[in-house]
Amino acid sequence: MSVTGFWIVAAVPSAAVEQLRADLPTPRPEPGDLSWWQDMDDAPLTEPESRGLGRYCPTDAVYRFTANFEALRPDLDADACMELLADLTDEDRFVTSIRKGDPAAALYYGLGFDAAHALPGRSGCFLLDAEEAAAAVPAVAAILAMDAVRRAKVVTRTHAWLEVAGDESADFDVEALIDEPLRILQRAKEQGRGAIGLMQWY
Repeated sequence: MSVTGFWIVAAVPSAAVEQLRADLPTPRPEPGDLSWWQDMDDAPLTEPESRGLGRYCPTDAVYRFTANFEALRPDLDADACMELLADLTDEDRFVTSIRKGDPAAALYYGLGFDAAHALPGRSGCFLLDAEEAAAAVPAVAAILAMDAVRRAKVVTRTHAWLEVAGDESADFDVEALIDEPLRILQRAKEQGRGAIGLMQWY
């Protein structure tokens, strides 16, 4: 059975963010050891499979990263978040998906530890009120608004990740994966709104 990972970033009413926060269960503790993430920057993504058939499979580092990356995510009320999204225009939300893959993980790997760790929330999931969304824009712009050399490296790394941790199609839009989260935060700032980031599997 196949699954598809959807990453959603949206500008929403700040009051709705406050309500979502009020309904959150006890937050997960701050992560301690992040060496699995830091080491991923230079770790190989593939290795020969054990039967010696000339094929390659993901390394243990890839499996460790995907499991730990998912475990970092806050336990958001997905149903309540999705109800908010139903009333939004396309300009207020960004939705991207990868079969058998996690779009946020792909971007985070592409950016590397130092840059991705500075993004708001955990593993692409966040609840920001209007003040926090506006405050996040300069830092996120510094990370995602890259020069051509840096951008090319991030695109290459993101594609490399998707080849081993998702069924990437040739038309998957890595450029949008880089650009759209910042656009949504800027829109939230302009409109005095909050912002949410949500990962869903279907």
